[in-house]
Amino acid sequence: MPLELIKNPLKVCRIVGENVYSKVVEEDINVPDVNPDVYKILAPTAAVLIKDCEVLSDKVLVNGQVMINILYEADMEGKPMHSMEMPLNLSIAIDMPGVKPKMKEFVEPIVQHMDCSIINSRKLNLKGIIDFICKIEELFDLELASDVRGLPDIQILREPCKAKQVVSYNRDQYNITDKLIISPEDPAVQRILKSNYKVLLKDDKISDGKVELSGLIGINVLYSGDDEENTIKYLEFEIPFNQYIEVPAAERNMDCVTEAAPGQFYIEAVENDEGQKKILTVEAAINVSTKVYRDTEEEAVIDAYSPTNVIEMTKDTVKMNEFVGKGHSNTVLKESISIGHGDPEIEKVCYVNAVPVVNELKILDDRVMVEGVLETDAIYMSSFSGEPTCSLKDQVPFRHYVDIPGLRLGMQCEVKCSIDSLTFSPMNSTMIEVRVVLGVSASAYKQTDKRIVNKIEEVEGITLDQSRIPAVTIYLVQKGDTLWSIAKRYNTTVDALVKLNAIENPSKITQGMQIMILKNVRASK
Repeated sequence: MPLELIKNPLKVCRIVGENVYSKVVEEDINVPDVNPDVYKILAPTAAVLIKDCEVLSDKVLVNGQVMINILYEADMEGKPMHSMEMPLNLSIAIDMPGVKPKMKEFVEPIVQHMDCSIINSRKLNLKGIIDFICKIEELFDLELASDVRGLPDIQILREPCKAKQVVSYNRDQYNITDKLIISPEDPAVQRILKSNYKVLLKDDKISDGKVELSGLIGINVLYSGDDEENTIKYLEFEIPFNQYIEVPAAERNMDCVTEAAPGQFYIEAVENDEGQKKILTVEAAINVSTKVYRDTEEEAVIDAYSPTNVIEMTKDTVKMNEFVGKGHSNTVLKESISIGHGDPEIEKVCYVNAVPVVNELKILDDRVMVEGVLETDAIYMSSFSGEPTCSLKDQVPFRHYVDIPGLRLGMQCEVKCSIDSLTFSPMNSTMIEVRVVLGVSASAYKQTDKRIVNKIEEVEGITLDQSRIPAVTIYLVQKGDTLWSIAKRYNTTVDALVKLNAIENPSKITQGMQIMILKNVRASK
């Protein structure tokens, strides 16, 4: 009967490739016919909507749109604030050597820079840089050898093998619709100038058979009021959500990592019963990916031999990326941003936007340090009639620590920052106070190399020569020896050595200890 390895498969994952692809966006864009001429650019912003990704051999294809919003002063009496929005189609190929179809892709777009200049009052030039952080994971079966069959005297050494087994990997999209009511104190909507949409995942809990997600959608709206002054108004709304992901194999003691990202977003002002546009209808999509892990410990064969037969065993080194843990915490940033020298003074602050940019990560024991800046854009009204609406840009530095028990130097850490809340107010005619609650989430992984038995076979045509073996051998235990290594070297068994030498604890033998080995307790053909 040939030797046979009995294997138990465990579903695990590894990172096959990582890459950061920078896309330069440069477009000449025409002002829509329904919009007035442009006098001054106030704030260009962009958001990237990824529609689909496809993993091919050695590359990843990404398709989507760059959603452009440009706030500007109109070249007309009073220079009122207007905006223009347009989508730019996006199609890129990211080189990822070693990746293959059906692997799992994670693509995160980050708008690093966006600028807009005037060619003429009806034509603008847009320039920007968008980074795409791409990571490819492979889910595969780690086949652990649990037993060897085929020889009656086969000796097997096993040891516990710990692994994070992937129980489930889910991707789904959830659609949320709602109506947001503008308060009686605020003017009705004449036109929406700008809207932002973000997803804040507050918690992901595992219960039996499912993962429960809770969080909120944050919606910011800047609009021109339908009143005599055409008041510029900025409103913030929050829509809480709870979703359940069915995971039949999930149990309460498991771990999970969940990412939630915004998808398609639509907002429209509609009339209420009084005929005023004071209702905002919202349709928002949330893209969710969840991995559920189980701590698994299996007895795996690490060595085997036969006292009477010559066998050969081969091992493979398998690379894995094991989930270590995750953490989330908030920090409050309170800073002031100032207008430039010679700029019109501040009369009223209309709008402040902040985008977190991470510049550095530092892995420490049980925590990660995150450093970066908040790229802030502010729109304000001035008392200068020649330029009633102005903008300013500034940076607010931050440093924050996130606790992750078990994190160690050399491990990998993925960090995401979010603006959980933002408030602003003028401090004086030249400064705006900005208060930001910054949320920082981090997940830690470690790369491990596991040596696993891949193949075992008997070597035909070779016999063990018993005639040269002495009747009695006294072996002096050396540093690093084990009863297993001694028994294997002398073609006997651990049980035989334990019985002959009256060893109380087979796992504890000391350097210099004498081990008696008798020829008549050696197995022979």
